[in-house]
Amino acid sequence: MSEQQQIKTINFENQNYKIEDLTPRAIEGFNMLIKLNQELADITYQLKKCQAAQVHTSEELKGVIKEDKIKPVVEEEPKE
Repeated sequence: MSEQQQIKTINFENQNYKIEDLTPRAIEGFNMLIKLNQELADITYQLKKCQAAQVHTSEELKGVIKEDKIKPVVEEEPKE
């Protein structure tokens, strides 16, 4: 990356900070935050994917139950 294209500031909680002013500890904190945000995005994707698969599998199962003519259990009224 050329000198012109390098990031010079970073925005955190609506405040801009110069990259050159960051301490190693602050840089580590920003790197951790970036990685956590990436992991959260990945987890969100995995959750949406699993939810879609769950809906699809439930629909398939409804079809199997109907095709195989599986009857639900009919609950009897308790005797007094």
